This record gives sequence, structure tokens and C-alpha cells, in this order.
Amino acid sequence: MYTILPPPAELSPFVINFWYANTHRLLPQALHSDGYISVLFVASGKSKMNETNLSNRAYFIGPQTKTTMWYFQNEVQNLIGVRLTPLGAKSFTTMPLKETKNQCIELLDVVSNCQSLMTKITQSEYTLKEKIIFLSQWLEQRFKTRNEPQSSLLETITKEIQLAPRSIKLATIYDTLQINSRRAERIFDQALGMTAKEYATLIEVSKARNILKQSPTCSLTDIAHQLEYTDQSHFNRQFKKVMGITPRQYRQRIEI
Repeated sequence: MYTILPPPAELSPFVINFWYANTHRLLPQALHSDGYISVLFVASGKSKMNETNLSNRAYFIGPQTKTTMWYFQNEVQNLIGVRLTPLGAKSFTTMPLKETKNQCIELLDVVSNCQSLMTKITQSEYTLKEKIIFLSQWLEQRFKTRNEPQSSLLETITKEIQLAPRSIKLATIYDTLQINSRRAERIFDQALGMTAKEYATLIEVSKARNILKQSPTCSLTDIAHQLEYTDQSHFNRQFKKVMGITPRQYRQRIEI
């Protein structure tokens, strides 16, 4: 559906990647949450993300704690997006990120100085390369203005969550790292717009999706046991809470 572009070196602390798509007849896309925040520019085409209609505007896609469906009309879709690191998200806006959770908001409601950039990106006279340059320059200036400090503590905690088995509680991780739980939760709230528990749940479901893809013959009971769920029913509930479908339904879809 889309092509990924790396950010310039000066933006790498703030931007994971840029991406673009210029195509038509797109099938509905299930956007699985990974805890990151994005900005989307719609240069042409109409689509719908959950209940939000998208067309010739710019949008701030807040932290998603569940799968988001994206539906496209049968016309050319010309899209440019940027995925932000936690530092980039924290530095991007003064709006509390938790207020944007599971939402797609017009960018003008999040930042006030983007009208000129939006005009350039939606105009057909500029090439894709020029539009990415405009976007990069705008982001660089914005991050310089905000100048938020980078939290190495967030990176430490998220890595521990990613590596720890499911049976390890957040309180245990905090004790091991000698971190106050309130301070940890405040860091997640400010940089990711979600709780540490919500982030840990996304990691658990991401691990489950990978196993379902890589081990098509492995039983759901064995996968639940491997991921340290108490039983398959618990695994099903947790998976469906985020994905909107059961592990069995997900496996059937990826096999098509």
C-alpha cells in the first residue's frame, strides 16, 4: 500500500519514518496499534478512519490502544504520513496526548501553524520529494521551538516490558529498575498518551500476532500457554479487546 522513507539524521530522535502512497482501489486496511503517534496529510482522495471522514486535510492520529479500520473510496489516494517517536510525539504539541487516545483529529486543532504546510502538500504543482522536504523543514523548526528533553527512562522501561515474560508484573519491573511507579506512569502519559499497562497489552498482542503468522500449525492453546496466559479464553479476550477479532479469526484472515 505504501512506501517508507527514513528521516534525515537531524530528525531521527523525533521521527521513526515518513511514508507515502499514491494509488487507487485500496482495500480496507486494519491499522494495528504499536503505541506510536502519526501525522497524516491527505493530498487527494477520500477515506474514512473509524468514524472520521478524511479528505484534503491534515490529521493527527493519537495513540491507538485498539485496531483502527481505514476504508477508502474508489479513487486515487495521494497520502503522506510521518510516524513520531515518543520524544517526537511529546515535543509535537502542548495538548495532553491522553486526550487524543484512539482519535483522529484535524491537525489544525492540535497545532496552529500548519496551514501553509498543508497548502503546499495538497497542491499538485510540487513533487513528492519537495513535499517531504517541506514537511521535514517544518518538523525540524517545530522540534527546535519545543525543545523537550529526551527521557532515557521511558526507553529503559519499554525495553524491559518488551523483553519480560507476561507473568512479570509492572510493579516488579519498577522495583528492579528502582523507579517510582507514579513517575513511570507520568512518563508514559506524557510521551505515549497511554498507561504502561495499555502499552504492555499492545506488546503482548503484537507477540501473539507474530506467533500466529510464523507458526500457522501451532494450536491456540499452545500459543496461550507460550505467552503465559492462564487459559485460552483469557488469551482470546485480551486479543479481541485490542484487535476486535479473536485469534482464530485473525489466523483465518492472514491465511487468505
